[in-house]
Amino acid sequence: MNKRNTSIDETKNTKDVLEDTYDVCVVGGGSGRFGAAVAAARLGARVLLVEAGRGLGGTSTWAGVNNYEPVAGATGLPEEVYHRLREIPNAVALQCRRESHRPEWFWGGFDCVPETDYRLSLSRRGGTPITFEPETLNQVMLDMVALSGATLLLQTRFKSLNRQNGYIQSIVVEGSNGNAVIQADIFIDSTAGIYLAQAAGCQMAIGPESPSVYEEPSAPEKPDLVLNNASLCYRITPLKKDEPSQIQSLPTDVDLNKVQPVTSIRTYPNGDLNMNPIHMMTGKEAYELGEKAHEIAQKRILAHSHILQTRYGAQNESPFSFDRWRIVWVSPMLGVRETHRLVGQYVLREQDLDSGLRGQVHDDVIALADHSIDFHGARPSRELPGPYGIPFRCLLPIEVDNLLVACRGASFSSIGASSSRLSRTMMVLGQAAGTAVALFGTDVHRFDSEVLKSQLRKDGVALDLKTGYLDAMDDIVPIAKPRW
Repeated sequence: MNKRNTSIDETKNTKDVLEDTYDVCVVGGGSGRFGAAVAAARLGARVLLVEAGRGLGGTSTWAGVNNYEPVAGATGLPEEVYHRLREIPNAVALQCRRESHRPEWFWGGFDCVPETDYRLSLSRRGGTPITFEPETLNQVMLDMVALSGATLLLQTRFKSLNRQNGYIQSIVVEGSNGNAVIQADIFIDSTAGIYLAQAAGCQMAIGPESPSVYEEPSAPEKPDLVLNNASLCYRITPLKKDEPSQIQSLPTDVDLNKVQPVTSIRTYPNGDLNMNPIHMMTGKEAYELGEKAHEIAQKRILAHSHILQTRYGAQNESPFSFDRWRIVWVSPMLGVRETHRLVGQYVLREQDLDSGLRGQVHDDVIALADHSIDFHGARPSRELPGPYGIPFRCLLPIEVDNLLVACRGASFSSIGASSSRLSRTMMVLGQAAGTAVALFGTDVHRFDSEVLKSQLRKDGVALDLKTGYLDAMDDIVPIAKPRW
């Protein structure tokens, strides 16, 4: 594959980039698709990255989830992104817990710390989160895509595809200049709803599976469409000493019974707070509301802010004194944690999570993770005994030979997805997908696992506990004792 150097400035006109046939077309601009595009282009593939929004990062930027949760295995490209952010003043900071949820208040908060060792974030139990400025993360990602040689096409949306004999021949996209056809040897689907895989007729799943499907111990006997909660994040800034309180007005058409103050709070490097209302909207409600979900969620977060300011201010001895803060930004995109998932060559399931890396028998593990089984109150959640591995086959559909899925819609059970869905884990899955298509081309479904893992290790991806799990590293100690 011959690498083509294409700068971001060349991507503004759809017609300018659609005259070529690409080795790889990656659709979507979140963490997984960013990882796929950069990895494939760095290894010499001619890559086109198509994104519907005006920038990259997906949930991490435009949905306001401006932090990386602690998780094992988040090395490779995620670590490079962190170090690039560190070169920019007030762009990124490690976090340490300040407050935990208590009966008298309903949030947990984290403060910035002076430590900078990235390895401190590589564990769910003893690790520490990372908070970043979203616009800066977007710019770092744009720069890395440009430097990799990939071609980027923003504000362009997938519409349809042409599939013949088990292969996607081309896709149709819609941009500012109307519809256009894109041809590529391989396609990587990293869209929010795995729209390419759906259009190609791949088997899908949504919601929890019954015990008979994968024999998962925690699977509900009578599964309903219960999806992981959705969040609309917002940002607040402190008032100056001489500024009067600015109590958020209460929207008149909001059901306060659906507004719960449970909130995950992170501190930005400049001292602002990132507010993630965990129980603001159920995943099923967000799915059924569709495009109206953001509008309704925004009214609820205004009510959420009003409740915090009036009930948990300085007069109530609240540790955050919310009446001395005001909203300065609301995320333009709803943070959705669960929608459709691929049923692929292998489905990551609860047994994988509990067996851990040492108990799994897969020879194609291309990423580690250790986040809890976490449904944010929608279903029972619990911690895991340690890190587990994610097989490369989770990215491969059964029905289409030149398609990979590298996002939270990969081949996971609902329980598996509740743990593996974190942004940095998705970035590593994207890196694995991009690496594989660059190495094997149209034979990617007949991949050589040892060759793939060797290249991933060379590019910094941790596939063992000593290099990817804080608790297994002898020369570093967590910032704080584990909560559990």
